[in-house]
Amino acid sequence: MDELIIKATKGQIEEFKESFLWSDIVNELISLEARAIQEYDLVGEPHVDDNGYKVVPNSSETLIHLGDIKGRRKAVQYFLSIPDILLQILEDTEDDDEHK
Repeated sequence: MDELIIKATKGQIEEFKESFLWSDIVNELISLEARAIQEYDLVGEPHVDDNGYKVVPNSSETLIHLGDIKGRRKAVQYFLSIPDILLQILEDTEDDDEHK
């Protein structure tokens, strides 16, 4: 895997983390996660699909759905951590450069 090259500076990333834009993104991601949690409570329950048909999920459909929800929640946590990941990469790069 190629090494990730970060074009932003540490200061730009820290400023971004304090921005209204990032705040709006965080709020949307938290909302997405909250909807996934609510959806988790309904998994396996009979429901009406988009065409008006009653659906009674079987166990394999339920497990797939639970995996989908878990994946979305993990993705949200990853997206929320991206600025910190970028900062850590920059710090690690600085440490490597100092040791050379």
